Amino acid sequence: MTTYDEVHELIHRSWNTPDGPARIAVVEQTLAKAEALGDADLLYAAHAAATSGYQAGGEPMKAMMTFARCLADYDADPGRRSQHDEHLLLWHFKHMVSSMTLFPQLPLARTMAVLDDMQRRYQSGGHSMQAVYAYRHDVAAHLGDEEQADHWYRLWDTAPRDALSDCAGCDPSSKAHHLAWRGRDEDAIALAQEALSGRLTCSEQPHGILTTLLFPYLRTGRLDEARDAHRRAYRALDDNKAELGRVARHVEFCGVTGNEARGLELIERHLPWLEQAPTPKTEMEFAAAAALVLRRLTEAGRGDLPVRRAAGEISAADLGRQLAERAVALSVCFDERNGNTYQSTRVAALIESKPLVEYLPLSVTAARAAAAVPEPAPAAEPPADLVELPADLSLDGCLDLVDDLFHAEERERGRALTWLLLAAYDRTPLTDLQRGRLARLRAVALPDDELSATAHAFAEAVAAFERAGDQAREYAARLQWQIATLQLTGDGSLVPAVYEAAELAVAANTDPRQRRAALMRAAWVAAASGELDLATSLLDRADAEPGALPPARHAAMLHLRAGVLQAEDRLDEAARQIRAAATLLRGTAHRDQLANLLRALADLCGRLGDNTGAIAAFEEAAAVAEDPELRRSARANAGFMLVTTDRAGEFVDDIVEHVCLMEAQGDPGPAAYTRHRLALALGTLGRFTEAAEVGEEALSWFLAQRDPEHHEMIVELRDILSRTYAQLGEVHVAVGQLDALLELVGGVERLAYRGDVLERAGELLWQVDRDAEAADRFDAAAAAYGQADLALATVHARRRQVMALFHAGRHDESIALCRQLAELIEVTEVPEEQQPGFTWERAMAGYEAAQVLSNNDQPDHETALARVAPAAALLRSIGAFEEAALAELRHGQVLVVSGRTAAGQEQLRRAYEALPAGHGARRDAAAWLARALDEQGDPGQARKLREEHDLPEPE
Repeated sequence: MTTYDEVHELIHRSWNTPDGPARIAVVEQTLAKAEALGDADLLYAAHAAATSGYQAGGEPMKAMMTFARCLADYDADPGRRSQHDEHLLLWHFKHMVSSMTLFPQLPLARTMAVLDDMQRRYQSGGHSMQAVYAYRHDVAAHLGDEEQADHWYRLWDTAPRDALSDCAGCDPSSKAHHLAWRGRDEDAIALAQEALSGRLTCSEQPHGILTTLLFPYLRTGRLDEARDAHRRAYRALDDNKAELGRVARHVEFCGVTGNEARGLELIERHLPWLEQAPTPKTEMEFAAAAALVLRRLTEAGRGDLPVRRAAGEISAADLGRQLAERAVALSVCFDERNGNTYQSTRVAALIESKPLVEYLPLSVTAARAAAAVPEPAPAAEPPADLVELPADLSLDGCLDLVDDLFHAEERERGRALTWLLLAAYDRTPLTDLQRGRLARLRAVALPDDELSATAHAFAEAVAAFERAGDQAREYAARLQWQIATLQLTGDGSLVPAVYEAAELAVAANTDPRQRRAALMRAAWVAAASGELDLATSLLDRADAEPGALPPARHAAMLHLRAGVLQAEDRLDEAARQIRAAATLLRGTAHRDQLANLLRALADLCGRLGDNTGAIAAFEEAAAVAEDPELRRSARANAGFMLVTTDRAGEFVDDIVEHVCLMEAQGDPGPAAYTRHRLALALGTLGRFTEAAEVGEEALSWFLAQRDPEHHEMIVELRDILSRTYAQLGEVHVAVGQLDALLELVGGVERLAYRGDVLERAGELLWQVDRDAEAADRFDAAAAAYGQADLALATVHARRRQVMALFHAGRHDESIALCRQLAELIEVTEVPEEQQPGFTWERAMAGYEAAQVLSNNDQPDHETALARVAPAAALLRSIGAFEEAALAELRHGQVLVVSGRTAAGQEQLRRAYEALPAGHGARRDAAAWLARALDEQGDPGQARKLREEHDLPEPE
């Protein structure tokens, strides 16, 4: 049976519930119970609370109905109503006027009549006309009547403020909107900044005023402020379809700043709101803004992008056409009601809007990528100042010197000297031997990507050596020519010719250095061709050649052998080879070669599960590398491995730089993968807004590819974004990401993960009092866990479902499930390592059962006591002493209300003494203990306890 106190508590709760579906659910429950009780004053208060809840939650038509009921009841007996009732009624008049213009089916004359009634009541109550002028201005602005809008604005701006004026944030925001509409952007910004610099406590601020400033900022060139206003304001648009009009403004902002991809994401996210738009006006605004973005995408050749919606995917181009038609049709309805063409003209112009800014970067990576310029490609000829041409050496002496440089892996100096020699002897008569040697050096000195020129130069060298009769050099050059041709064509049929040329070069050479070089080249081809045994044999033969090896050449051999071992999955042995090679090069001038070795070692460590070793190798590579790109890449890779650690902050800039360079080089794929890592790093650092922006950018790219290969990355990104939005308090967005995630994780093998996703959605919905939806998610989570044979998780999800049903007011279902849960717990078995967790669930199920079974129209105190009695001991058995005290408190409460006051007093005393002095529940324990003492005939002790805790005496 509904009681006065219950309805009174619900009314109080409705005012304190956040705007949106949760608040509407509470006000509708309040209205139903108030109607059932029949108390006139409570019913008036319930209608007043409902008017506010409906208006703020995106149901203004319902608000008009509850307001009309309040107005009729007030006028029927004004003396019965308090001053607070009168104030609230006059305040709600403002909502009614502003809402009525948003429904084209409501005659304009009716709106004007309500305005006149509002003015009459304000005047008779001695209130300022400031709010009346403000809302007369709103009607004029809606009609496009600039002269009347300016007139009412002047009166509004000069009239004194009073308690019925809009708040110190909303009033300047509305004025700034007028000034921006009238082309006075600088004045709008100045007026709004004064409000922003103060303390805004209204639930609509500061996101309301920042949304108002989006276009004034853009039109005055304040692009940083515009970007920040978009990011700050949109983040604050919570789970409330009443904000659809403001969301539309942000979609439009994306459409005129080159952020169509971002705009598409917002459209997709808020399409469900459009289907239940608060008013035809906000429906029109969102449809028009979305049509603008989709038109821009279509004109850019991206009209085939898929858009997710409840009715199934649709292309951006098709949806754009549909939404444009929808917006135009609504604008015509408004024109017919208003008697002019202002709305249809404005909507048509909005859909066809041109960019105000070619591109305004919105995220940390986009901002830097926009300014990034690709580094110039390395010159084909290394700088000549690395070496000088020795004046005392002949050409043959110089050729010997450069051969020695390449053998010692002094490649930059060797290349520099090669280009000097080529320039110096370009027009000098040469022997065939000299021509061959210069051609071969030119081939070696060419950049790695100039394969055609390299093969041609080696062929020229072969011909020259053949003419000179130098068989050893001819076969060595022929081997290099064969390899260059193989690289150029990719023709695997040439591989045997490489081996043949290598054997000829070995046989023809007496220099062990040349034989070793030929064998290493052949081994490289064998390894690349997957002939690992042959590669190993060739390397063994190269090792057996006599003579000392320069450290860099020796390290190169070890690196090649490590590659063969890695291909054979002998990772530990490969890592030992790399470590030995790195030891040879530490302290030498071959820093980039060492850095490359260390990067290879990092990869091996990662595959071996040695993340610490991998990170250390990357960091050492970054420390020793001279090549800026090599250094940057090594730091970025170290950062990739540290994104979820307390060192993430050290590498964020490196990862951002990596994204920007990839974008600047035209590699959006690697940039998207890197954004995934960056989103993790930013989330680790608590920079959740930036993490969301970066994650959304990455997700947009992967979704646009429509490639099954990206499935798991999309799963990871949606998971990251769901957690990020949860941290930002944007529950509706977080749940939306989780719902999208559920579509991607089917199959038996992913039942456990599916259960986790559903449970996380349930917890988020629980946090914002969307208890019925939370109960459905917990139910589905329990089913998934059950199918996956996860007993403990199943019990947990069912326990959460019980409480969600209870708080949703579905008491009968909650009680039934509570009993089923008790039966489930009795037959559940879990592994030894899960026993503490199972004990916790058993205890909490009993604790919560006491609440469910005792707090309903037909309380079952006996069962409640049986369920809660063991809870405290169970909790103490796993060291949960604070929770044990709370269980004793609940046990004591049920004993008292069931008439067992003496036993209840004992339990409450234990709870009271066990709870720390500063604990929030200790005062509650004191109140219940005082009640028990009173009922036990000890009012003195009860009074003393109430005085100690500043508790009121019972009436």
